[in-house]
Amino acid sequence: MSAELNKLFCAILSAILVLLLSSFIGDLLYHPNNNKKKVSYSIEEEVAEKTIINEKDINKDEVITLATIEDLLVNANLEEGEGFVNKNCSACHSFEIPIKNKVGPSLAKVMNRKVGSIEGYKYSKALKNSDKNWSYENLYLFLEKPKEWAPGTKMSYRGISKQENLANVLKYLAHISKLNES
Repeated sequence: MSAELNKLFCAILSAILVLLLSSFIGDLLYHPNNNKKKVSYSIEEEVAEKTIINEKDINKDEVITLATIEDLLVNANLEEGEGFVNKNCSACHSFEIPIKNKVGPSLAKVMNRKVGSIEGYKYSKALKNSDKNWSYENLYLFLEKPKEWAPGTKMSYRGISKQENLANVLKYLAHISKLNES
């Protein structure tokens, strides 16, 4: 009886081993294209002067404009933005006054603040040497792809891929910045 149990146990382990090896070999041989098609925005002539990104650096169909962001903010949900921030951002950033830095700088008064300007926080050179302010456009672009907007940033977060979540977060950041002004 013991030999029969050993044979059964060996058969099960062999099947699992074959499954794992075939999965591993399949992953090595087949690389699916996981790139999702990016949403593109076209520039209208009257909005072209509000372009945020240097047009020579990107395809004109992918330019984000202030008007586009303003349109997104109209339908943005403040509560969903707060939920997203609490779930994804609050471990590294604080949002209350008095300003208290965590792993990342405080975002309590982030809107229109100079990039890399909170005293006592050690920013990466990419942000410390920036001459920009945290406008809607710059926050949108940074939160979408931090490493592309500020190459060399210490922020390890990959970015917010869903445009709806981005708009919700921007609305929330603007709301708390306004609340914390006084």
